[in-house]
Order: sequence, then C-alpha cells, then structure tokens
Amino acid sequence: MAAIPETRLSLRVASRELSLGAWYRERPAAELMLFVHGLACSKRSFAGAWTAGPLRELSLLAFDLPGFGSTTAPAGWAHGLAAHAAVIAAVLDAHATQRLHLVAHSMGGSAALLLPDRLLGRLASLALVEPRLLAESCGVAAEASRHTAERFEQQFLPRFRARVAADPRVSFDVERADPRAFHACARSLLQHAGSGELLARFLALPCPAYFVYGAENAHLAELARLPASRLLAIPRAGHFPMQDNPGDCYAALARIAAGGATA
Repeated sequence: MAAIPETRLSLRVASRELSLGAWYRERPAAELMLFVHGLACSKRSFAGAWTAGPLRELSLLAFDLPGFGSTTAPAGWAHGLAAHAAVIAAVLDAHATQRLHLVAHSMGGSAALLLPDRLLGRLASLALVEPRLLAESCGVAAEASRHTAERFEQQFLPRFRARVAADPRVSFDVERADPRAFHACARSLLQHAGSGELLARFLALPCPAYFVYGAENAHLAELARLPASRLLAIPRAGHFPMQDNPGDCYAALARIAAGGATA
C-alpha cells in the first residue's frame, strides 16, 4: 500500500496549542469518518481505511492523540481520558459543518464516551470498536497500572515492547508512545472503566451507536451487559479487527455510517 501523506491538524484545547499528526482524505460529499486510536497505538491502526472500497465515497480523518504516534504532548499536558475527550471534541467542532461518523478503538472508544451530549447528539453514527467499558476487560491497562511510573518505564515497558514485537496480530505503535502518556492513560482508563461510568454512558447514548468487537473475543464482559441490537461481531478477528479482518470490518463500519448495520 502506498504511504498515506502526513498532515498536521492545529487545534486549541484547554488554552493549549496542539499540532496533531493526521491523515486526511477529502471527498466532495459532506460526510466525514473520523478515527480515534487506542492505548499505545496511533492512526496507523486505521491505515486500511484508505484503501477500503466500502469507504471510498467518504472523507476520512485519522489523527494521533497527544503523546502517541507523531503528536508530541505539550509540557504539563494532563494525560488521561478526559484530556483525550477534549481533543476529540475539538476535532469534531472543527468539522461541525459536515455529517460526522466517529469510529474509536479500545481506549479511544472509552474516551469518546466522555464527550459532551451536545457533540454525541450531533453524530450521524458512532462505532466503538472493542471499547473498554468495564475494568475486567482492561488487560494491558490493568497490567501497566500495577507499576509506579518509574517501574513502568524500566520494567514493564521493555517487556511489553518485546511481547508486541513477537505478536503479528497486534497493532500497537508502542515505540512512538511517550511512556508518561502510556502509563497515565492506562491508569485513567482503568479508573473510568472500574467506576461503571462508561457502561452507563454507552447505554444512554443519544446517537446511533454500536459496540463492534472481534468474534474471537466473545468472552468480553461488556457483551452480557449490552442489548444485542447494539452489538456487531467481526468474524475471524480479535481485539484489532481492522487488521485481523479489514474487509469485513470496514464493510461493517460503512453499513453503520449508512444507517443499516447488521451482524
């Protein structure tokens, strides 16, 4: 696949100037699908969207959250789900004139649930791909959170990098993740998921929304707590359905955007 041109997305969030690394493809139709990555990942998680036939008529935008991918967090940035939600909100506001479809993976999906209702209600569709809504599903975040910041960087992170490098079925971008962002966001995710807040937010969403998951992860605790009508399984896929089965995954996201998703 040809390299996707990198661009920068300039935003002002919480009185701070941000320059987000981004991929952007514009189409004449005023419909935009935005992609938000997960913990220790980046916009690279969604590279397949740029060649996915079912999405060819949509404008696409994927960006790196502060501390991940090619986005450097400013000094003193408060890493965590609330900060991510503020960034996502600023991106949505910057494209308020378009019909918006939000796709958010793992931690990104959890952060999207903290968006204010005024923005959630404006979304034409929301696809949360394996979001972590309950603490028992937060495997990597729970592991990382057991360590102090120093032990995380000195002990956990080298082992995690080695584990990721040996597993072809994951799509982490851990080499470009700021260790401080990784650790703080893991702790924030576990805290929010453990409170029950994220599950309650999902059940009360004011927009068309789906919990999209890899069929190999049918054990996820969230599945028993959500209505079947809001669940969409991607066959032959695990936590990264965009990589495991991009054909079915992007076809499903296209159906959600068109308002006719079925399992």
